[in-house]
Amino acid sequence: MTTLRTTYSAVLGVVLANKRRLKKIEQKDTANRLGLTQPSYSRLETGASTFSVDQMYMAASALGVTGKEITDSFNNYVANLRANGTEVVPMPSKRRSGAEKDGTEVGALVLGAALGALIMGLAGKK
Repeated sequence: MTTLRTTYSAVLGVVLANKRRLKKIEQKDTANRLGLTQPSYSRLETGASTFSVDQMYMAASALGVTGKEITDSFNNYVANLRANGTEVVPMPSKRRSGAEKDGTEVGALVLGAALGALIMGLAGKK
């Protein structure tokens, strides 16, 4: 059986994307508030890029929520994913050589829309 795997960055991206959608805020508007382009912000929401702590709190502020709300939602999503058999791992470092990789390559991770669908399905079970 194949274990599903995702990154903490992808989970955080989905949490922020869900908060943004619930508030009916466009991705472009959130990106502008963070001083980013829409494509750059999109990569953060899909987990293709990682949020800094500063960006996470700036995004929370731009969405009108607290950092605690973001971290609480994040922790709940991670717990639900793990309870349903999905491994949550750090984003692989781009600095490591191919010989040092430990099997957590981005290609092996569940990212973006697939993760969003999984999380939304789990959220619907509550």
